[in-house]
Amino acid sequence: MKQHLTAFRQRILLLAFLPGIVVSLLMGGVYLVKRYQELDNQLMAKALIQSERQAAVASLLLDNPRHEELQALISMLLDDRDIRAVSLVDEQGREILHAGPKLTATGNLSSLLEPGQRWFRNDQVIQVADPIISPDTTKITGWLITDYAYAETHLTQFRSLAFSIIVVSMGLLVALIISLKLGSGVTRPLDRMARVIDRIKDGFFDTRLPDNPGSLMYELESSINIMLNGLQSKHQKMTSHIAQYNDELQETLETIEIQNVELDLARKEALEASRSKSEFLANMSHEIRTPLNGIIGFSNLMLSSRLTPQQYDYVSTIEKSSQGLLTMLNDILDFSRMEAGKLVLDPQPVCLREIVEDVMTFMAPVAYGKSLEIVHFIYDDVPEHIIIDGLRLKQILTNLISNAIKFTSYGSVAVRVMLDQEGKPYQQERNEPLTLRVSVADTGIGLTREQHHKLFQAFSQADSSKTRKSGGTGLGLSICKNLVEQMGGEIGLESDLGQGATFWFTFKTTLNNKNGEPAVADGCEQEDLAPTLLHGQKVLLIETHELTRLSIFHLLDKLGANITAAASIQQGMSANKTNISYDYIFINPDNIEPVQGITQLTASYSNARIIVLSSTGITGAMDPALPDGTDTLLKPVGLNRLKALLARINTDQEGKEIHHQQQINKSLSILAVDDNPVNLKLLKTILGNLGQDLQTAENGFDAIELCRQFTFDIIFMDVHMPVIDGLEATKRIRSEIPNHQRTPIIAVTAHALPEEKKVLLQSGFDDYLSKPVSEKHVISMINQWAKNPTEIIEHREYCPPSKPGISLHPAMDQQESPVDINLATQLAAGNRELAQEMLVMMKEGLDDDLVTLRDGWAANNYSAVLERVHRLHGACRYCGVPELERICNRLETRLKKYNTLDHNKVSEDFQLLLQSITRLNQWEIESLETAES
Repeated sequence: MKQHLTAFRQRILLLAFLPGIVVSLLMGGVYLVKRYQELDNQLMAKALIQSERQAAVASLLLDNPRHEELQALISMLLDDRDIRAVSLVDEQGREILHAGPKLTATGNLSSLLEPGQRWFRNDQVIQVADPIISPDTTKITGWLITDYAYAETHLTQFRSLAFSIIVVSMGLLVALIISLKLGSGVTRPLDRMARVIDRIKDGFFDTRLPDNPGSLMYELESSINIMLNGLQSKHQKMTSHIAQYNDELQETLETIEIQNVELDLARKEALEASRSKSEFLANMSHEIRTPLNGIIGFSNLMLSSRLTPQQYDYVSTIEKSSQGLLTMLNDILDFSRMEAGKLVLDPQPVCLREIVEDVMTFMAPVAYGKSLEIVHFIYDDVPEHIIIDGLRLKQILTNLISNAIKFTSYGSVAVRVMLDQEGKPYQQERNEPLTLRVSVADTGIGLTREQHHKLFQAFSQADSSKTRKSGGTGLGLSICKNLVEQMGGEIGLESDLGQGATFWFTFKTTLNNKNGEPAVADGCEQEDLAPTLLHGQKVLLIETHELTRLSIFHLLDKLGANITAAASIQQGMSANKTNISYDYIFINPDNIEPVQGITQLTASYSNARIIVLSSTGITGAMDPALPDGTDTLLKPVGLNRLKALLARINTDQEGKEIHHQQQINKSLSILAVDDNPVNLKLLKTILGNLGQDLQTAENGFDAIELCRQFTFDIIFMDVHMPVIDGLEATKRIRSEIPNHQRTPIIAVTAHALPEEKKVLLQSGFDDYLSKPVSEKHVISMINQWAKNPTEIIEHREYCPPSKPGISLHPAMDQQESPVDINLATQLAAGNRELAQEMLVMMKEGLDDDLVTLRDGWAANNYSAVLERVHRLHGACRYCGVPELERICNRLETRLKKYNTLDHNKVSEDFQLLLQSITRLNQWEIESLETAES
C-alpha cells in the first residue's frame, strides 16, 4: 500500500510540476532564439553600414600620396572590438595598407572585388569588401576589406543564456514549491485512508477517518466512514453466520463419514460379487469346454487318418463347428472383458477367404436344416491376404450369419465382402490402410425403426416378449459393435418390417505384403495357379437357386472356365444348341431324382465329369446310389474346397494332400543347449533328418566351452538350466567370444510370461521360440536367422500317416490316458520309434523328478521347485503327455505369479502334479506295443 501511495504522490507532483517545467523551458528557449537572432542581425548591420562609411572616408584620403593619415584611420578602426583586421588594396587586388592580424582566408576574395558592396559570412567572421571610388573620376581605385569577428557577439549570447537559465530555474523553484503544497493537500488524506484500510485488513473494523471539514477530500472521507460502518455491521453478521455454518458442516461431515463407511462396505460386497461372478463364469466355461475339447481332439485324430473326401468334409465340419462353439462360449467372458476395457485385438496375417468360407461351412447345416440357401460373394478387387484379428473377425461373421438364419424362415442368406473406399480406387502398391465392408443380407422378418436403436445395446433384443420364438443372451451384437469399433470401423443395419434385413460392418486393415508380394497366412493356399485349373475348359452349371448359381458361377469364372449356367437339366440341355462337349457338369439334384438326372446327363455328355452339388443334410443318403465316376461337392461351395476337388480329380489320387514346399539352408553348424535329454534328442532327430550338423550341450557352461572351440551359424538356447542358465550364458558368449558377438541366439523355453519375453530380448537373445518346437518352426527360424547359407535344399512338410486305433492299459481304460501316443508321434516328426524312445527316457527320469520336487517342497525351496517344474514342463511338451503338460504349465505360471510355495492354489497344483507323475509312471508302454502287434 505504501509503495502505491508513494507512486501516486510522485505522479501528483509530476502533474503539478510538469506544466511549469514546460512553460519555463519554452519561454527560455523562445527568448534565447530571439536574442541570438537579434545579436547576429546587429553585428551584420553594423558591419555593412560602418564599412560603407569607412570606405567613403578612405576614398578622400587615398589621393594623398602620403598615407600616414590613411594608416592612422585604419589603425583607429581596430579600436572597435568587433573589428578584427582591416586591409586596403588597389584596383589590382594588391595590398596597400593593413592593420591587425592577417585577413581570414575565405577563398572568395576574388568574388568580393566586384563593383558594389560585397560580403562573406561564416561562424567566426563577417568579411566585407567596399569599393573605394575616386571623387574626381568616379572610378574604383581600390577596396577596403574589413573582418568583423563574432567573439564579442558570442560572449553577449553566453551572458543572455546564463541570464535565461537563472530566470528559468527561479521559475521552476517557485513551481516546485507550489506543486509540493498542492500535492501534500491531496496525498495526506490518501495516506490517512491507506492506514485506515491497513487496519481494516488486519480485522480492526472500528477504525475511522478523522472528521475534518477543511480537508480537500472531506466528502470522500465521510463516504468511507459510512462504508466502514456498513462493513462492520456486515462483518458481525457474517461472523455469526460462519459459526452457524461451521456447526452445520460438522454435522454434514459426520454424515458423509458414515456414508463413506457404508459405501466402502457396499464396494467390498460388489467386488466380492464380481469375483464370484468371474469364478462362476470361469467354472462354467471350463465345464463346457471339457466335452468340447474331447470332440475337437478326436476329430483331429480322425482327420489325420485315411478318409474319403466326403468323410473328410464331414469330420472337418465337426471339428470347425466345435471350434466355433468353443469360440462362441467366450462371448460372455468377452463382454466382461469389454466392460473392464481389457478386450484387446491381436492382429495377425490371415486369409480373408479362408475365414469367410470356414464360417459359411460352419453355419451351413443350420441353414440347410431350415431349407435356406446360404451363399457368399468375395469381390475380385478384395485382397485376401490381410492383417487382422482373424478370430474376432470370424466371431463377428458367425454372430451376424447366425442371427440372419435364426430370424429367416424361407429364402436365403447372402454374405458379401467388398472394398469400401468411398469411390476412390485402392492402389495396392502403396500399401495404405484400406477399409473393407462386409454385409449379411437375409429375407427374414425384418425390423422396425424403433428396434434399430436398441439392437446394439447389451442384453437387448428385437423381441423381448415372453412369446418370442428365438432366444439368446442379447450380448452378441453388443460385442460385435465393440470389436468393429476397435477395428476402426462401423456397424449398422438396413431393414424394414417384413422386408428382410441387411447387417453390415466395416473394418480397417492392411495388406500382408512381404517384398511387394502377398504373404500367405497359415491355412491359406496360394492362388497363382487358380486361373489355370479350368482354363479354357467348358463347364455346365445346373443350379435351381439363383443366388447359389451366381456364387458358383463367380468361383468357376475365377478359375478360368467357360461356363453355361442353367436353372434345370432341360434348360441346360436346350441351351447347348451347338452340341458343346462339356468337361465338367455341376448339378444340384434338389428338385430331381439324382440317379435319373445323372444318367440323363451321362448319356448326353459321356466325356464330362459330373459333380453333384449337395447340401450337408442329404449327401450321406445319396452317395451310395451315385454312379461311378461321380463326385460330390458340399454346399456352400468355397474356392479352396473347389480347387482341392479339381486337383484330386486331375491327379486321380483320392485323399492326397497338397503340401507347400519350404526351404532350409544346408551345411549349417548348429548348437542346441538344453538340460533335458528328451528335448535334445528331438532337435537332433529333426535337424538330422534335414541333413544339418548339430552339436548339443546340457548347460550354459558346456555351451560356452563349445563356442570357444567351434564357430556356429545359429544357437538354440534353453533359458532355465543348471550350472549356468541361458541368460548368463548368452551374455558371456556375446562379451567373451568375439566370433560369436553377432551369432543368432534363439531362446527356447517351455513357458514364458509376456514380460519375460521382453527380458529375453534385452538380455541378448535375437528371437524367441516356444515349446513344443515343431519342424515347421525350426525351419522358419533357421531360414530367418542362420548366417552364411551355402546351399539350398527343398523339404516337404510332414503329413502324419494313418494311425491305427490304440488300446491303452486296462487299468487306465476308465479314465483319460496320461499319454497321447498320436500326439507324441506328431511331435517326433512322424517317427513312432523316436516317440516311444522319448517316452521311455522321460519315464526313467520321473522318479528323480518326484524326489527333487518333494525334497524342495519340504524344504520350502522355491527356486528348486520352479527349476524342476520348468524342466519337466519342457520335457513333457515333446512326449505327448497332455495332462502332465497342462498341470506343469498352470503350476509354473502360478509359481511365477505368486513367487512363493505357500499359496493355496500353488499347493493344490503341486499335489495334482505329483498325482499326474504317479499316473504316468503306472502307464505301460508295453500295452502300446501289444496294440500295434
